[in-house]
Amino acid sequence: MAFKLKLPKINLLLIKNNKASLILNIMNLAVSLSTISYVYYSFSRIPQIIPLFYSMPWGDYQLAPKNSIQGVLIAGLILLITNIVISMRVQSAGNIQAGKFYSAGSFIINLVFNLYILRIVVLTSHSELILPVWIRIIVFPVLLAFITTLAAVPLVIKIAKKYGFMDDPLIHKHPAMLLTKPVPRAGGLAYFLGILVPALFILPILSSQRIIGILIGAAICVVVGLRDDKRDMSPYTRLFLQILAVFITVMSGIILVYIPNPFGEAIKLDGLKYVIDFMGEHKVYYLGVLAAVMWMWWSMNFMSFANGTDGVYAGLVSAASIVIAVLMLGSLETDPQAAVFIKLATLSAGAGLGMAVFTWPPQKLLWGFGATSAGLIIAALSIVGSTKVATTLLVLMIPFLDGMFAIIRRIRRGQMPFWGDREHLHHLLLEKFGWSKTRVAVFYWITAFLLVFVGISTQGRVRALSVATIAALVVLGISMANIFKKARAPGQ
Repeated sequence: MAFKLKLPKINLLLIKNNKASLILNIMNLAVSLSTISYVYYSFSRIPQIIPLFYSMPWGDYQLAPKNSIQGVLIAGLILLITNIVISMRVQSAGNIQAGKFYSAGSFIINLVFNLYILRIVVLTSHSELILPVWIRIIVFPVLLAFITTLAAVPLVIKIAKKYGFMDDPLIHKHPAMLLTKPVPRAGGLAYFLGILVPALFILPILSSQRIIGILIGAAICVVVGLRDDKRDMSPYTRLFLQILAVFITVMSGIILVYIPNPFGEAIKLDGLKYVIDFMGEHKVYYLGVLAAVMWMWWSMNFMSFANGTDGVYAGLVSAASIVIAVLMLGSLETDPQAAVFIKLATLSAGAGLGMAVFTWPPQKLLWGFGATSAGLIIAALSIVGSTKVATTLLVLMIPFLDGMFAIIRRIRRGQMPFWGDREHLHHLLLEKFGWSKTRVAVFYWITAFLLVFVGISTQGRVRALSVATIAALVVLGISMANIFKKARAPGQ
C-alpha cells in the first residue's frame, strides 16, 4: 500500500486578498532572517559560555554553551513557520479576522524573541549593535508608521461604518464621483494615527514647538475632514478652518525666510519684520509668513485634486515624504536638530505606504477631506531647515499643474475654483483613454518615484532646469490629453 502525504488545503486567493496578514508574515520572516544573519556574523566573538536564559548578573547556574543559541534560533524559526501556517489555514477557511490576529500576535512575539536574542549577542560579543543612521531615523520610523497604520485602518473602517462616515454615490452627488458602491471615508484619521502614535515614542513632541505646531495643524485638518466626511461643510467654513490650521503651523516657527535661487543669491523674505518683546525677543517676518501660508494652503489643496481615484494619493504622499527625508539627511551633520523632522517625514512616508494597502484598487477606505492633513505636513516639512520646497514641487509636479489647469478652467467658465469636475488628469486617463484604475495608480506612482530620483540626484541649476523641463512636459501632456478629449467628444 503506497503512502500518500496529505498536505493541508490552503486557499491562496483568500490569503492574497488579505494583504495586511501577508505583509506581517513577510516582515516576520525578515526579522528572523536578520537576527540569524547578525548572530552568524557575531558568532566568532561570542564567548563559549553565555547567559542564555536571562541576562541578569552571571552565576554558574545561569550559563549555557554558546552553541545553545543556535538551537533557540531554530526553535524560534520553527515556531514562527508554524504560526504562519496556522494563520494561512485559518484565513483559507474564511476566518480573515482570526488570521489577522494570528499574524499580528506572531509578529509581536517574534519581535520580542529576536530582540532578546540580539541583546544576549550584543552583551557577550563585546561589540555594540550600532545601526547606520539611515536605519535609525528612516527605516525604523517608516516601519513603525506602516505597522501602526495597518492596525489603525480596520478600526477606522469600523468607526466609519458605525457613525456614517460613508461615501455613497447614490446619496453624495458630485461631478467628480467615480464610486459605484458605498465606501467608508475618514482615511485621513488613519493616516494621522499612523504618525501620531509612533511620534509619541520617538519624537520630542512636548519640547519641540514646531513639531507641536505641525501636529496641531494636521489634527485640525483631520477633524474638519471628519465633519465634512459626515456631512458636506460650507466651502467657506472649510477655507477658514484650513487657513486657521496653516496659521497655527506657521506661527509655531515654520516660516519661509528665504527662497533658494540657483542662478544667483537667495531671495530673502526677512526684510519686513515685527519684533515682539515678550518672554524674550520674537521676530515675525511678514513676507516669510505670507509665503509659508500660501505654500502650505496651496499644497493642501492641489495635492487633494489628485485624490480622486484609487491608490494615487498614497503614492504622492509617500514619494514627497521620502524625498524630503533623504535630502534632509544630507544636512544632519551641520544641523543635528534635523533628525526630528527627518523622523516626522519618514513617519509620514510609512503612514502613506500603510494607506496604500487599503486604498489600492479596489479601495476599501477613502482618504476623505482629512487628506489635507498630509498636504499640510509635507508642505511644512519642505520649509523646515534647508528649504526643500523646489524639490517637493518637482515630485508633485503632475498634481500641481493639474490643479493649476483646473482652477484656470473653472474661472474661465465662471465657476468656483475649487468646485469639482470630471476633467482632472486621472479622469481623462480613465474615461477618454480607457485606462483602468490600477493602471492610473501605477502611472502616478512610477512618475512620482522617478521624480524622487531626479530630485535626489540633482541640485542647483540642474535641478532648476529639471523642474522647468518636467513642468513643460507635464503641461504638454495635459494639453494633449484635453485636445484628444475634445477630438473624441462628438463621436465618443
